[in-house]
Amino acid sequence: MDIRFLCLEHGKKYYAVRLNGEDIFVGTHGECDRFLAIHDAKVAEAQAEALRGPRSRATPVRTFHHSKLRA
Repeated sequence: MDIRFLCLEHGKKYYAVRLNGEDIFVGTHGECDRFLAIHDAKVAEAQAEALRGPRSRATPVRTFHHSKLRA
């Protein structure tokens, strides 16, 4: 992913975050930097989650609820 200058509108510079030739986000340079930081953090979290083994218990646990309401 890279950040490229897109346009100048009302004195404000707008940039686009591009991935495989497509704009996936448009904003100021600071907004684009923040988007990339959040995106990288989410990708790293997803990769760490994928590497973790499944959580399991030795025996299944069942929970029963009993209502003491009588009419």
